[in-house]
Amino acid sequence: MKRRITALLSLAVLFCISTSAQIFYKVEGNGLKNPSYIFGTHHLAPLSVIDEVPGCRDAYKSASQVVGEIDMTVNQMELASKIQRYMIAPADSTLSRVISREDFGRISEEFKKWAPMPGMELQMLEGMKPMVITAMVSVEMVKQKLPGYNQTEQLDTYFQLQGKATGKEVIGLETPEYQAELLYCSEPISKQAEALVELLDNPVENVEKSQKLNDAYLAQDIDGLFELTKDENKDSYAFMELLINKRNADWISKLPEIFNAAPTFVAVGALHLPGEKGVIEGLRKAGYTVTAIKNK
Repeated sequence: MKRRITALLSLAVLFCISTSAQIFYKVEGNGLKNPSYIFGTHHLAPLSVIDEVPGCRDAYKSASQVVGEIDMTVNQMELASKIQRYMIAPADSTLSRVISREDFGRISEEFKKWAPMPGMELQMLEGMKPMVITAMVSVEMVKQKLPGYNQTEQLDTYFQLQGKATGKEVIGLETPEYQAELLYCSEPISKQAEALVELLDNPVENVEKSQKLNDAYLAQDIDGLFELTKDENKDSYAFMELLINKRNADWISKLPEIFNAAPTFVAVGALHLPGEKGVIEGLRKAGYTVTAIKNK
């Protein structure tokens, strides 16, 4: 169960040590007239990370289009309406039906410490799938340990909104519905409930795991980030295959056409870049020269 928790944490906060580990890459060759760039993001990282990467802002300015996992520049109410139905539990599988009364009472007290809003109680989320709450609590666990964290300044959103404001085309590799189904429907609700109980029963341990992932990213060590996730999920092949490897393969098949159209700045979750089945290696196998841009 603890490995399942780490899998869900990695997804929710969706994340061997290498001397060449980086979060920023230049893509050239294979017939490209102009280079494109790939930036690995992390939801809890501050925008200041951008200025830790030499040449990042210049590369971003040179791009004609910005690519992300989904298009986050659409109206937020419209976006919410597209994913809401994936977050709602069936009437026979609401929280109090899938979590025992004893467990519900116990974790309700712990939930209050990590609720995103003062006064929010677990029973208010009765109709939500447990994964929705796991994602919510996981982010709060790390946010409360990060002084100055600003939820409105996420890297993915920043790159896309800035791109739209300056006339760049914004392209999503996936639809919001596809991502929502992966996030909230990949695990049976009974398993989601078990994971939520485990999360709130072991907050200190899970905060430490999340902080390790965040620290690895801030050190710009995506190989370390990947290995931490892979090690914790070594018994969960389905997690890595469905949520990372399968999506990587899909993106790798789409990116060549996008690169050929115009100089591109890609900003996607850092966990998708490293590894034998990662986006970087996949593009190299497709004939591109992909070079890590050294950090300061």
